[in-house]
Amino acid sequence: MSFETLGLNPDLLRALSDLKHESPTPIQKQTIPPIIEGRDVLGVAQTGSGKTGGFLLPSLHRNKRAQGNRTRHQILVLSPTRELAGQIERSAREYGKYLRSRTVLLVGGTDMRRQIDFLRRPWDLVIATPGRLIDHMQRGTINLSHVHTVVLDEADRMLDMGFLPDVETILKALHPERQTLLFTATLPARIQMLTKTYQKDPVLIRLETASAPPVSIDQEVVAISHGAQKWGLLKTILTEPQTTEGQTLIFTRTKRGAEDLANQLLAEGFPSDALHGDKSQSQRNRVLSKFRAGQTRILVATDVAARGLDIDTVTCVINYDLPQSPEDYVHRIGRTGRAGRSGRAISFCHPADRNLLRDIERLLGSSVPVSPLSPPPQPKGDRPFRSSGPRSSGGPRPGGFRGERTFRSDAPGEGRPGFRQGGRTDRPAGGSGRSEWRRDKPAGHGPRHTSSVHRSSNADRPSRTSPVPSEA
Repeated sequence: MSFETLGLNPDLLRALSDLKHESPTPIQKQTIPPIIEGRDVLGVAQTGSGKTGGFLLPSLHRNKRAQGNRTRHQILVLSPTRELAGQIERSAREYGKYLRSRTVLLVGGTDMRRQIDFLRRPWDLVIATPGRLIDHMQRGTINLSHVHTVVLDEADRMLDMGFLPDVETILKALHPERQTLLFTATLPARIQMLTKTYQKDPVLIRLETASAPPVSIDQEVVAISHGAQKWGLLKTILTEPQTTEGQTLIFTRTKRGAEDLANQLLAEGFPSDALHGDKSQSQRNRVLSKFRAGQTRILVATDVAARGLDIDTVTCVINYDLPQSPEDYVHRIGRTGRAGRSGRAISFCHPADRNLLRDIERLLGSSVPVSPLSPPPQPKGDRPFRSSGPRSSGGPRPGGFRGERTFRSDAPGEGRPGFRQGGRTDRPAGGSGRSEWRRDKPAGHGPRHTSSVHRSSNADRPSRTSPVPSEA
């Protein structure tokens, strides 16, 4: 099947020919005909399936047809993140370059006055994040009365980020006879409720859920015994021929972890940059532009880039820290192996992350193969090697004590001499192997009792770990 058989406008076909898009993807084959007919659509498909073209092409076709009938037919696309909104906007400009349609991008972190100036002129397509669109609605700077097609892209992610109240406010402000298109990677109960409330007899198109990443991606997990091993293994992976042939995307759990790792890679001679929520929108745009142009080979990012980053030259994705959500794992590795190309996904896994890996494998329905890069298990009693590389943004690190004592990097003082927590002080007594335990009693219950307890080694002390919160 070709795009011509789908009945698209000749100007759209001309733009697709310029982009070397010869045939539609499976999701595009099924979504374009009902959208052209004006039907509501609920599309459930994995990331990288081509669903952006699946809703943009028929929506632009209907917009052009309405112009021929001298009627106004505006399109509104809602996206959960700025990066995804920017990706959709670029695709819209590529598809519609011969249609002379006007596209406006409304996202946070950019000049509000400039956006207002764009909205004062006639527009055909607005691509927005919910928060910034609400800002314009409250200011009265946007008129949505002529919006006849609204698209909720990555709707599950939008709800996960807490945008449900904003989304409902926007939908209630639109024309009641509008066409509503909803695209999602998963189909939780909240999405089904949203569909029942705001869609009319939608056509359900379900290809593959988030539990089925593209088969063109080779997945492997590197089992490590302590966090210090990550740095040396990462450098080994980045110097492998199959990695140096393309670009690499590395995911960390925290913003600080991304920034520190990118700086350390740069210091070691690896051309890299960081992308996370603490950077301004202009900085994020600049980082992404350099990465798309191939000027930066390695991009270290938080989950802010897990969706919407569509770069064909990304051949390898590395989970320096496993994500807290198994669905986020699939979206992360979906940044490679796009449009039928092959890709590689490597994940570091510490014993403390076994539950996360188990959840991921449960979602995938199969186990992730163990990489031959995995170092042999460390014999008991060996002292972990202190790496000169950056600390992991999550997971245990070497504690510098005898035995197998390790602790979380987010509990910097725990287990150290002189650290006090919960009324207990642990102080070495002249190197005698004794430590003083003080138990504070409430006022009015007599003097504080002090006793000495002999402790043969720090390995006897119970290990305490606390989960590292994932970045929103």
